[in-house]
Amino acid sequence: MESSLFFVIFMAAVQGIAEFLPISSSGHLAVMGRLFGFDAETNAVLNIVLHAGTLLAILIYYFKELLAILQKYDFKLVGQLALATVPVGISGLTVKLLGWDESIFNNLFVPGAGFLITATLLLRSRKPEAGKSIDELGCGKSFLIGLVQAFAVLPGVSRSGSTIAAGFKCGLKSEDAARFSFLLAVPAIGGVAFVKLLMLLKNTDSTLHSLGVSYLAAGFIVSALVGYFSLCLLLRLLKRGDFKYFAWYLYFLGLATLIWAITDACF
Repeated sequence: MESSLFFVIFMAAVQGIAEFLPISSSGHLAVMGRLFGFDAETNAVLNIVLHAGTLLAILIYYFKELLAILQKYDFKLVGQLALATVPVGISGLTVKLLGWDESIFNNLFVPGAGFLITATLLLRSRKPEAGKSIDELGCGKSFLIGLVQAFAVLPGVSRSGSTIAAGFKCGLKSEDAARFSFLLAVPAIGGVAFVKLLMLLKNTDSTLHSLGVSYLAAGFIVSALVGYFSLCLLLRLLKRGDFKYFAWYLYFLGLATLIWAITDACF
């Protein structure tokens, strides 16, 4: 059991780092869950709990801004975020209804391909010379960023990396691309976490007994703490606007994961 706790904490630390750096936390968790021998259901639940931890990090970091949005009744920004959330809601619901939500986290081909897709997006992304603010972002471009986020339901496709790259493509300056990306994470991650945790409470016998509430709580806390500091780091890195090192890392990881997947399938 002690080894399981170590694995959960290790995965929580990776989630905290990978959620905000553009390298796909869900892809890393899927690969490590397979490496550590977690079954598909446990891996999917742990993924949601650790994502909820990094959601808490976002809420803490942007607390004043979120409070200001509510106090000022910034309906324009709320509307943009709501519109951009629609595609990921549809894609997430589709995955759930088709019964793919657990299987995609236990299929190494999915994160392997996802890593390669993210790497290509990062290599092609360029910070605009004279970027716009979120106030200048129209509904059409908000929805476009949301469409890109919809593909991040697949492990290996980085939510932060893809939405920030889409923000650059829409002309947003780096700090506003990151701001919109992480504000967009609040309804996206929060909605999925809420639904999954409700399902978890209805099925406590299997999942909670396989890891334990205390282990899940430890993972939640570690992912939140590590995630907060990783978010601070990413915002500093964005000033340079150079994602090529992350891209090369993901190309290597994607190819290694696909080789592992092919080896498993053949032998």
